Amino acid sequence: MKTISGKIFIVKVAVERQQEDGLVKKVKEEYSVKAVSFTDCEAKITQEAGSADNVKSTFEVLSEAIAPYREVFLHDEGEKYYKVKVVESTIDEVTGKEKKTATYYLVNADTLEQARKRIEQALGDTLTDYAIAAVIEQNTVGVIE
Repeated sequence: MKTISGKIFIVKVAVERQQEDGLVKKVKEEYSVKAVSFTDCEAKITQEAGSADNVKSTFEVLSEAIAPYREVFLHDEGEKYYKVKVVESTIDEVTGKEKKTATYYLVNADTLEQARKRIEQALGDTLTDYAIAAVIEQNTVGVIE
């Protein structure tokens, strides 16, 4: 398993791709990109996604936004990407009250259950109590470092 942390951007692009039947079709794709700034992000997405073999004449960045992910967990296997919401419970030492904090992760897997298991495996050494609140399939095509 590979872990990516730091600032992650969600980038949506419009690109003309040659389909298996030979026709060229304009499609919208979403990528997660590790970058230090919006400028760096746009340069990386243009270099990676815009230079693919089946990309024809046009390539356009539609939007860029900072992703809510704390970390991205990549495995060798897994065709889909899932956003996993994990709620961590801690006790405030001053007030003694329970505090819950939501954290989001991105993981690639083939199924919802596999994504859940991979997050449990990744967080296995965590000392805080946590619960997986949601596992949602994303439209992400790929992750660019």
